[in-house]
Amino acid sequence: MSGWILDQSWGLPVLMAFLVIVFVFETRKAFKAYKEQKRFELGWALLFALVALLAIVILATNGR
Repeated sequence: MSGWILDQSWGLPVLMAFLVIVFVFETRKAFKAYKEQKRFELGWALLFALVALLAIVILATNGR
């Protein structure tokens, strides 16, 4: 299924846009948790933001 999505002409741009949205959302959530000194929420938000960023980098450099 995932191979089929990435083979479509719209698959990679849609996936990249989704990952960018996840990255921005989680980064904003991490900043908010940092301000409110909520360490547990900060950790999870940073983890998800880093995973989204890693996926963006891997997908962006995969075609090269």
